[in-house]
Amino acid sequence: GVESRVRLGDAMKRKNEKDTTNPSKLDLLDSLPLDLKMAILTRLSAKSLKNFRCVSKMWSSIIRSRGFIDSFFSMSAKQSRFIVSLCNIVFGDPEEKVILFFSFSHDEGDESSSSSLVPNFEMALPAVSFSFYSGSCASLHGILAVETEGQLMMCNPSTEQVVKLTSDCIFVGYDPIDDQYKVLSWDNKIWEDPNAHLKHKVLTLGDGQGWRHIKNTTLPYMAISPNVCINGFIYYGAYCLTQTRDPVMVCFDVRSEKLSFIKAPAVVLQWGKQAVFIEYKGKLASIVGNPFGAVSSFDLWILEDVEKHEWSKQKCVFPISVWDFFEPGQMSFPGTNRAGEIIMAPSLLSVNLQPFYIFYYNVETKNIRRVRLLGIGDSEEFRRSYGFEEHAKAFVNIAHQHVESIAFFKDPFI
Repeated sequence: GVESRVRLGDAMKRKNEKDTTNPSKLDLLDSLPLDLKMAILTRLSAKSLKNFRCVSKMWSSIIRSRGFIDSFFSMSAKQSRFIVSLCNIVFGDPEEKVILFFSFSHDEGDESSSSSLVPNFEMALPAVSFSFYSGSCASLHGILAVETEGQLMMCNPSTEQVVKLTSDCIFVGYDPIDDQYKVLSWDNKIWEDPNAHLKHKVLTLGDGQGWRHIKNTTLPYMAISPNVCINGFIYYGAYCLTQTRDPVMVCFDVRSEKLSFIKAPAVVLQWGKQAVFIEYKGKLASIVGNPFGAVSSFDLWILEDVEKHEWSKQKCVFPISVWDFFEPGQMSFPGTNRAGEIIMAPSLLSVNLQPFYIFYYNVETKNIRRVRLLGIGDSEEFRRSYGFEEHAKAFVNIAHQHVESIAFFKDPFI
């Protein structure tokens, strides 16, 4: 956006002035051994590295190399952080729409943890918004997969690179073994013939090979829920179009590009698009509760054995007073922190100026903690500075575990 470009321009201007007055510093850096250069650079922030690429071809080559990108990611992964995306609800001029991204360091619940967290502004996506019926923000190996109004977008808050995917892209997954992002789609002819099989296709982002078709599924089905990507597998709910309309979880192996079906309890998919799937301690889990009411409990269904289709269930109870900080039916469950605590957060920013809180729920101890996110819609200055109308609501989506990355797409479309 304009603000980020101004910041970048000012930073580069200051850096260029310093370089002009003291070129010997660059000469000193250039004379260092490569491993020492790498060690120094991995300790810089991603925003600084973005600017550092402009110093020289040598520095750009180092920062863009696969080895350095992996080293930087490994260092960043030691920190636990999450992204909060805010979208103003604007029905008029598309130019007034915007999605803002802020990062926070996770409160892990130890003795030194704080009851409030301070935000860092990362970037803005102008002229786009989440819709009333859908919208999500998930972090896949440092890249955000953002579902806006009927369109998927990939963006890296650290480099501010944004890629708009075509309208036929449905789900995005990440393969941690081959380090690849893939898009899953299908030709939806199921309404014309319920006995027909979907023709699936896959696109690997950045390989320049375009779409390729994969084998048909063994059963015709209709997708009915959001998706989640866990350890290289995309999961989403579906109905098999048989006489019994059995609910299942579809499992897509991002690396092998094979589909399989997992039997699921009917309650896991009873709310359709309102179903909630998260990763819980490395496993697929579903949070089941009435998404439209002010409930004081939910059931956590955990897929314990993929091969045997075995699920376990735990009852999670929390104080009804938690709803003092949420509007009825507007509680979301973005996922967990690294300690395995389930995050409970508002899905809408309140129309009133008030503190913004998230909660961490420990399934094993049944304890719940409240943490305030400072500077999120709790002042008139915030709403005025970021273009939020007075007393207007705003959508909130959270990428629950995010790692800073300096990776980028060379050729995202074909």
